[in-house]
Amino acid sequence: MDIKQVIKEIGRGKLHARHLDEETAAALYGAILKDEVDDLSLGAILIALRIKGEGEEELLGFYRGLEAFLPQWPALPNTLIIPSYNGARRQANMTPLLALLLHKCGVNVFLHGVHNDPTRITSAAILAAMGINPAGDIAESHQQLLETGFSFMTIDTLCPPLAKQLDLRWHLGLRNSAHTLAKLISPFVAQAGVRMTSVSHPEYLPKVTQFFRDIQAKALVSNGCEGEVYLNPQRPSAMHYVDTEANETLEILVRGVPAQTPLAANKEIATTIAWMQAVLDKHIAIPLPLREQMISCLVVCGRFGSQRDADLWLTEQGY
Repeated sequence: MDIKQVIKEIGRGKLHARHLDEETAAALYGAILKDEVDDLSLGAILIALRIKGEGEEELLGFYRGLEAFLPQWPALPNTLIIPSYNGARRQANMTPLLALLLHKCGVNVFLHGVHNDPTRITSAAILAAMGINPAGDIAESHQQLLETGFSFMTIDTLCPPLAKQLDLRWHLGLRNSAHTLAKLISPFVAQAGVRMTSVSHPEYLPKVTQFFRDIQAKALVSNGCEGEVYLNPQRPSAMHYVDTEANETLEILVRGVPAQTPLAANKEIATTIAWMQAVLDKHIAIPLPLREQMISCLVVCGRFGSQRDADLWLTEQGY
């Protein structure tokens, strides 16, 4: 591969840069993950991509290059794959709560994310304080899912080469394509389970939904909250479902109303856990946007046939 030519194509600025085709993008990202690109060229590539943004074929190609570094577990019924790569900056991180509530509702949950972020409160830190530790390796995580229906794995265990790319943020001062890709991956074969993901900018919504259509993977896509997948309890967004069986993308959940129930007073771990436990123990109601999100999750992963059935069942359970 001619790295200089690649940089020339993508490094002409936002107005004049060209997107790579899928084949070239796959080869490029595979080379990056294999440490076959020198540091100077890699920095140029990452900055160029940051400036121009990934094209649809590029995103698909990068993922194809990444697939060889991921597990390919067989399908498991009623499964959700939840990424957590941003953490809390202003308000409590609710991703662990969403994952644990869905697990209590009979969903198989695979949660993956960063091990540490010195600038935010990560899901890993919250779970660790609750005594829930990440799986030590891929085999252990798979066994946890089969036996308990829940597993959390950090990206440095799930995919070390991708974790290395994520860590370049602390050297460059900017996020890179790995931060987009990490939210799209799954340890299962493409057609298995339902992947949740969030986009930070509206222009990424059609790009990401098209990506899931291209790889034939069911997915729930929303704006989320501070980069996490849970809906913002104060400014909830709509949620879109990529249904590859019906070959359609639909707005499964419209933009809702803000939560009317007490929220965690701040983002700190102790405060977050105390509030989470109160919700899990049914002392505090689930914030309405999160509850509506749960209902959609229960339907698309196959636990219930309709949102009405899921809603009624949650009410019967005291939620």
